[in-house]
Amino acid sequence: MRRVSFDVAQASAAVRAGGVLSAILRAEKGAFYIELETRESGVAELVTSNGRERRAFRDPGQALKVVRELGVATGRFALEEWDTRAPKAPAWTRPDQSAHMRRRNRLADDAAEFEADVLQAMAEADRPGTPFVPHDEVMAQLDAKLAATAKKAARKGRA
Repeated sequence: MRRVSFDVAQASAAVRAGGVLSAILRAEKGAFYIELETRESGVAELVTSNGRERRAFRDPGQALKVVRELGVATGRFALEEWDTRAPKAPAWTRPDQSAHMRRRNRLADDAAEFEADVLQAMAEADRPGTPFVPHDEVMAQLDAKLAATAKKAARKGRA
């Protein structure tokens, strides 16, 4: 007889429809798996939605969170095959997501630093002793700086 399997979405629908009686948290070596006792099909395994392989949890607490989020209120444990000395399964690595998070955090730090600089400059500008510089003069200074930078870049062959 073929074993029934649910991914999280299917399991959630089965729980909402009243087709799930309880959950079983089953340990095998160092991993934990969720099985659901159903009214019609007996025991169904929780599987991944992509590969339809048994969904393994390294931490029983995470597995219990999923059971709770599914809406299953009762359950039991099957720990006879649990090997407490078994090495934990390696965590998934996501180098692409890691690089994205590093970049996002760096951009957030840069934005916070820029905001602090702007707020400090605004506070300094509001002080009574701060000299006022007319807009035309500031723009002339900026144009001179840009011209000097362009001239320097041209000498180095970058322009």
